[in-house]
Amino acid sequence: MTLYNEKMIPILDDLENPEIELAGGSTVGMLLSVTNSLIKYICNKTLGKKKYENVQEEVLKIKEEANNLKKYALSIIDEDRVVLDEILKTYRLKKEEPKLYEEACQNGVDFCLEVTKKAVCTLKLVDRLEKVGNRMLASDFEICRNYAMASIEASIVNVEVNMKSVNNEEYV
Repeated sequence: MTLYNEKMIPILDDLENPEIELAGGSTVGMLLSVTNSLIKYICNKTLGKKKYENVQEEVLKIKEEANNLKKYALSIIDEDRVVLDEILKTYRLKKEEPKLYEEACQNGVDFCLEVTKKAVCTLKLVDRLEKVGNRMLASDFEICRNYAMASIEASIVNVEVNMKSVNNEEYV
């Protein structure tokens, strides 16, 4: 039997490694992908149950949406690395090329706003599923809600931090 903690060790080692640059935004992607997988788990524990036969269609829709959000969340992990790398590269040139740095931070804001929107979509999915999903999984609904909220809050922090380096008043 494979222990899951052993499977997680390489991911956590990468997160700790300063050379890899997995940072806060990447962890939001990890958390959102886990959240949407847990949503799918709840759906799977609801589908095919006699007690929930009148909501099967809605649960299938939620499951499909969670799958799409999970795919997006997984893409966040690597995309955040690209965005962060650009910010770090231009930060070093901030005095010589301030516009490049500001542009990189603005791209970071745009990226984080999109992540925030997807996290809100995940939260809304939890709300929908809570109305029709398997009631035996009440704690899982709350865990999903908390994870989605944490993802929203973390993304907002990233927006706020990057906005501090954007001087374009029209954009701000």
